[in-house]
Amino acid sequence: MGAIEMKKTIAAIGAAMAMATAVPAQAEIINYDAADTHFTNGCSHGLYTGGSCERRYSFQDGTVFSIDTETGTATLTGTALNSLGQMATLDLTFSGFLDSLDGTGFDYKQNGGGPYDPANQDYWTSGMGTITIGGRTYSINPNDPFPGDTVLQFGDGANALNDAFGGSAWLNMLNPYGYSVGIWDINFNLTPITSVPAPAGMLLFGLGLFGAAQIRRRKKLAA
Repeated sequence: MGAIEMKKTIAAIGAAMAMATAVPAQAEIINYDAADTHFTNGCSHGLYTGGSCERRYSFQDGTVFSIDTETGTATLTGTALNSLGQMATLDLTFSGFLDSLDGTGFDYKQNGGGPYDPANQDYWTSGMGTITIGGRTYSINPNDPFPGDTVLQFGDGANALNDAFGGSAWLNMLNPYGYSVGIWDINFNLTPITSVPAPAGMLLFGLGLFGAAQIRRRKKLAA
């Protein structure tokens, strides 16, 4: 490395350290717009609650997948619309973060998307929250949130229906009376949100933390 390149590197590290000491904790929230672009037999497949088109819902503008890099949790909040104009409101939280499924006993959910790739994907092993449709509120089974020891997966190819950057999960759902209504499915593509109500430095710091975590994970895997 030449002297000029080294000076640039040192300056960049110094700037990052200064930003780290000046930015509040909320800078560690990273937000993505969530959308479904996959269709099965002409029906949207963002939120899947059954076989017919009327039970398949397309994510609407304002649906957001957020990652808290400090707590290791993620949320999916927003709305989805079916072919009859019926709205589903999602308020889901995921925890139990893993950066690899190797040796954990958890399974990858693959239905034609990208293969399991611990270098490019992350995972959450527990979930909770609700999906409200037509005034009826359904909840994730707290004792068995994901069937078959699967997970919520996130990253390149994790949509499970295409190889785009996104996420997916099978959800064990309960009706308002606590009885199982079977397995529901969420599949979404993700786009980073570039405009947030916060100083630009905070957004860059949050993205930097996420990037640093990715680099650490790759170094760990290489070792």
